[in-house]
Amino acid sequence: MAAASYYAGAAPSKPTFTTEMYNIPSPDPSYNRPQGSPNLAHDRPHSSQQDYLNPAGYAPSGSVPPTPKPSGQMTRQARAMLEKLKRWLRVLQIVAQGCTVLFTVIMFGIMIYVNAKFYSTKDLVRDGRTAWPTDGTKEWPSIMLLVASGLTLLMSVVLLFGYCCCWKKTKTSWKFTAFRYVVQIAAWIMVSFIYRYEKGLHGNNNDLWGWSCSTKAKDIQEAFNGVVDFSSLCKAQGGSWNVSIAEVVVKIIFAIGHYYIYRKKEPLEKQDFADRIGDASTGFLSDVLLNR
Repeated sequence: MAAASYYAGAAPSKPTFTTEMYNIPSPDPSYNRPQGSPNLAHDRPHSSQQDYLNPAGYAPSGSVPPTPKPSGQMTRQARAMLEKLKRWLRVLQIVAQGCTVLFTVIMFGIMIYVNAKFYSTKDLVRDGRTAWPTDGTKEWPSIMLLVASGLTLLMSVVLLFGYCCCWKKTKTSWKFTAFRYVVQIAAWIMVSFIYRYEKGLHGNNNDLWGWSCSTKAKDIQEAFNGVVDFSSLCKAQGGSWNVSIAEVVVKIIFAIGHYYIYRKKEPLEKQDFADRIGDASTGFLSDVLLNR
């Protein structure tokens, strides 16, 4: 009877078994995983593009996934080093021009004094003679040093003002800087050599420096006391020549220091420039894709 009713009626529904009924724990992803093997589900790194996707697996409309930065970009330490080298380069330029201004002020002042003393006393006659050589005075070496120191002083003041107040506008290429160093060093070597070479050339002390230090000037010093002090003129012109040599030496030292800092700074600047170009390109592509 029961069997008949069973076949006559609808089939009973199958019982539903759940894990809660028998306290069966949820499956563990690490279950049956050999010990020591990596858990790929948890250990797999997520890319920035995967993290950018929404739960449906699609990127938001009108947006592009962020572009990862290339591994070749400058580190924070490298950028800090680049800024430090730039500061040192600016300090070096300021100190170099400051030393040049100091040296040229000394030379320019001395040569103004020497030439002014000569032109103010060249026609003065005492005991039947002038205070200067009777066979013609050669003043052009002193004028040469006066002009060279004056021009260098003017250029150095302009550059020093630019380095202190308008650094970004006065930054020039290393080729121009190297050319300026070479020209200035070569010019001052030539001026210093000629000025010293012309002193007492061939035993004829007819230049201002050679005459001031000669025995003939000492012999007539008493007659021109209170007018010309040949001993002080001799020491002043000798000091001016020493300062010109110091100017050459200091310029060579600063040129070497400038070259050393430039060699340290050049690769960092190239990398920084490449990063800026890369960032600009990335921004341009992002704008194109967003406005497409």
